[in-house]
Amino acid sequence: MISGSGIKVMVSAATRQTRRLDSAVRNIANVNTAGFKAEQVRFLEGTAEGKPATTVDYSQGGIQKTGNVLDLAISGEGFFTVQTKDGLAYTRDGRATLNEKGELVSLAGEYILGTGGKITISGDDIQIGETGTVRVDGGEVDTLKIVSFRQPSALTKVNGRLYQDPGNVAGIQEEENSKISSGYLELSNVEVIREMVKMINIQRTFESYQKTIQTIDEQNKAATSRIGRL
Repeated sequence: MISGSGIKVMVSAATRQTRRLDSAVRNIANVNTAGFKAEQVRFLEGTAEGKPATTVDYSQGGIQKTGNVLDLAISGEGFFTVQTKDGLAYTRDGRATLNEKGELVSLAGEYILGTGGKITISGDDIQIGETGTVRVDGGEVDTLKIVSFRQPSALTKVNGRLYQDPGNVAGIQEEENSKISSGYLELSNVEVIREMVKMINIQRTFESYQKTIQTIDEQNKAATSRIGRL
């Protein structure tokens, strides 16, 4: 009879593949989310089962022209600062609009902040410069609050669009080197073909683990049956 520890090892390995598959599925699901950054699940060695850790690829996505002045793309390491109901958050998703009060908000309704707080726009001719300066009818209204982090890996991913810095451990700082492009959006940096290949490999590996577990279980049942006949 094969020890139950063998099955336990296979189940643990299969669980790892399931977590990796979930990550790949999320990446593909967000391939059309502006500013989305691909993630990858890794497992920390040195523990009994290997604790999962999600790492984010913050590399630049492609820039696509939209012609909408309120579509904003960041070239560089910066993040837009937004006010959510749960506090400040940071995003690369530059799809902006105006609410009923003329305040600059994300499509989800979070306030897109300037250096002076909420940005209210009253006028027709809106221009947003490369440094984030917001001008309306020729007058300067505010400047977008663009920040970066010394340790972006310390950020907590809230969803496909937003990140937070609980405990202020990521080392927030003003970002002066990023360029803002009005009328453009940063695309997701997900490589679809790579993620599809990853999914296929994960599924094949998972199936092999399932077959191994089934084989071990059948061998144990056969051994138990033989012992019972002695």
